[in-house]
Amino acid sequence: MRSLALLPLLLAACVAAPAPVPPAVDLAGEWRVAEIDGESLDRPYGIALSANGERIWWDPSCAGQGVNYTITGSSFATATRRNPGVVCEIGFPPEVPQIWDALDAADTIERTPANGIRIHGNGRSVTLFSQ
Repeated sequence: MRSLALLPLLLAACVAAPAPVPPAVDLAGEWRVAEIDGESLDRPYGIALSANGERIWWDPSCAGQGVNYTITGSSFATATRRNPGVVCEIGFPPEVPQIWDALDAADTIERTPANGIRIHGNGRSVTLFSQ
């Protein structure tokens, strides 16, 4: 009878822990910024960003322009930004800080119908296309 009482505990121990949720979108790669907050980036210059599995940045990386991020399923979050210690002083497009602010506000990442990536939330958004 005692073994029957332990049966639910033994069965519960056999149930595997849920697997981590894989990211809905892989952000690693080279990207062109197409829109910021729904406004097309129609300028005589383009803004290219690079990303790996945990950080997205504007090159040259020594300019200190970038943010760390996490993706869980379709959830997107940036880490608290801190001054990375600029190594090289170089001008950057005026839209770059707007990009970081929009990413800081965002909470969702998804593919667009045109196979881009839209990162959005809290009234802010950034749309990227692969380069």
